[in-house]
Amino acid sequence: MTNSAFDASTFQVVEPRIRAAAVVLAAGSGSRVGAEQNKVFLPLSGRRVVSWSLNSFAQVRAVKRFIMVIREEDRRIAEETVARELGHIDVEVVVGGNTRQRSELAALRHLSRDIAGDDINVVLIHDGARPLLAPQMIRTLIHAAAEDQAAFPAMERDDIRSIRSDGTIDMSNPGRLIAAQTPQTFRARPLLAAYEQADADGFNGTDTVSCWEQYNDRPVRWVPGDPRNIKITYPGDLLDAERILLDSHLQVD
Repeated sequence: MTNSAFDASTFQVVEPRIRAAAVVLAAGSGSRVGAEQNKVFLPLSGRRVVSWSLNSFAQVRAVKRFIMVIREEDRRIAEETVARELGHIDVEVVVGGNTRQRSELAALRHLSRDIAGDDINVVLIHDGARPLLAPQMIRTLIHAAAEDQAAFPAMERDDIRSIRSDGTIDMSNPGRLIAAQTPQTFRARPLLAAYEQADADGFNGTDTVSCWEQYNDRPVRWVPGDPRNIKITYPGDLLDAERILLDSHLQVD
């Protein structure tokens, strides 16, 4: 994985050629956050969690399609959320699978005709449980994927350690490590091809990058992430997200 500086001066040249689709994964559950319903439909500062990132994607001119991937049992609340909070966006609701990868494949197949016709040439895969997504981050990632085919945001970390096979912690210096965020962003045709091949092979990756790397020789570029781009996993994360929205100048409207 490599990292290179983002040259904002060239972005306006690249952006008009890009026709991106934003895929927001909302097919999880609320088990760890302690909720009886899917956590992406919990309230956050007057909206449901999933609405925040879709609103951010809508502020980026290059994003032309908006996909929300759900569980069938969440269809009613998903459609209600779209009608009430996202009426200004043409959000397409797609039923996902029983794994993250199957859900991503469902979204890519939904887009496959436009991908084949080059009407969509970049796809961003985002976790709906990460509501605080700045539009400038989206633009940076689109530019990076346009140049290098694949990119994702990440935060450098010095507090991550590996676990040995016997269950003990390896406290040796791990070197330079990063914690991945989303949206993970890719050129559309090779991403769809990778997912179709993974489906044929029975390969199931841990995230979008792992599937890409299994079937592509092009390295994945990482760009500096945003500490505010937190994932709602535990109950306290909702409180942290509320605080960030109150205390920061994060522009997601």
